[in-house]
Amino acid sequence: MLRHFMAFILCVMTSTAMAQSFTVYEKGKGHGFNDDDVDSIVFSNSQAPTPSVEPRQINGRWCSLGTSISWLNENTDSYPLTKGYQTRVMEKLAFKKFENKAVNGGVLQSAISSVVLADYYTIEHGINDWGHSTPVGTIDDYIKNTKNGTFAATYRQVIDRIFTRNKKARVILCTPRKAYGYNGYLPDHWYDPLNDIYLEEYAKLIREIAAYESFPVADFFAEAGGQRQLPYLSYDSALHPNDAGMQIMANILIQAFEKILDE
Repeated sequence: MLRHFMAFILCVMTSTAMAQSFTVYEKGKGHGFNDDDVDSIVFSNSQAPTPSVEPRQINGRWCSLGTSISWLNENTDSYPLTKGYQTRVMEKLAFKKFENKAVNGGVLQSAISSVVLADYYTIEHGINDWGHSTPVGTIDDYIKNTKNGTFAATYRQVIDRIFTRNKKARVILCTPRKAYGYNGYLPDHWYDPLNDIYLEEYAKLIREIAAYESFPVADFFAEAGGQRQLPYLSYDSALHPNDAGMQIMANILIQAFEKILDE
């Protein structure tokens, strides 16, 4: 900036002596002017306004399955939120139709009957199953469709239900966002066990299922805040995201969507 300003002053001095013209250098590019044509010079640090970017139009339907964290998208008026993570996603990716079938307080089992016809599905579950101590199970429970009531076996039922509705469905699995507290509902730290079950066990299983099915993962567990950040990314103790927390989730989910969207 100083170099450009000094170049400008030098050019003005030269133009005064020669009474012909002067050159202004802006970011290394010179602009010539006749001194007789210039009435005044105004210096400003203002920048041109950033042009608005229209959302990308997606010719498909999105069904969002999840817990209260997803349910909040249509219920922000009752909570200290301006918009949920799904609305923030749609500001960038405008789906032809969106249906939020999340259940407030729901565990993964609640998603089976919530599946509607769509082209794209996201599943945000795990935190309430941890709160209710649902047995995690193993990837074999998922693969063998054991129907034994574990989180893994229930996940198989949800995925089967999705592909019954649309055999060409695109699916994104979301690991649970880290959380703790909430009036004793969860332990004091996200990394503490609850009835000998760790929240991370659900996240690991979800990643295993995604790898088995070749689904992309929106890894909220790994990327949406830890023990230190959660109080600043939540509107309650450390469970439900505030606006900043919702935006982080949206950013993560957009990246996952970009891997499966049809052109």
